[in-house]
Amino acid sequence: MYKDPVKESMSWMRVIITTVLIVLLSRHFLFEPVAVHGESMMPTFEENDKVVLAKIYSIENFDMIVFTAPNGVNFIKRVIGIPGDVISMNDDQLYINGENVVEPYLEKNLKAAKRMGMLRLTEDLKEFTVPAESYYVLGDNRLNSTDSRVLGFISEKSIVGEVKVRISPFEHIGIVE
Repeated sequence: MYKDPVKESMSWMRVIITTVLIVLLSRHFLFEPVAVHGESMMPTFEENDKVVLAKIYSIENFDMIVFTAPNGVNFIKRVIGIPGDVISMNDDQLYINGENVVEPYLEKNLKAAKRMGMLRLTEDLKEFTVPAESYYVLGDNRLNSTDSRVLGFISEKSIVGEVKVRISPFEHIGIVE
């Protein structure tokens, strides 16, 4: 009636090793937790918010991504232009492919800028086309963001993943839209 302790131990070791492999492979190929640093995406994300990235993604306008900048630092930004999009900005009005786009996530920053006596969140952008395999990204805090206005177009190869879920702070846990 007694089981062989060696066989029992080997069985448990297989379960533990399999579990560790699944976790490691999922983290490497499917998901990755990331902490937000800086103020460039405020008020959408604040310092030390924790998010989960999907490493299998299809990037569309206004998705939030994490990418590695040329200096090796990871940034989180909002995708404004995807390959082939024609982008321009005039008096804080964004135009994508000739259509005026409303950016509701900028409301708090626009009000704060006006209280500080600033007329705009960003300089006007002359019309340009996003090249193939590249993206144009901007931070939600346009007054304090190192984004495509400074870095230029973001290479598809530099993208780490798409932000899908916020896991901290507790009161803001949920799917990111």
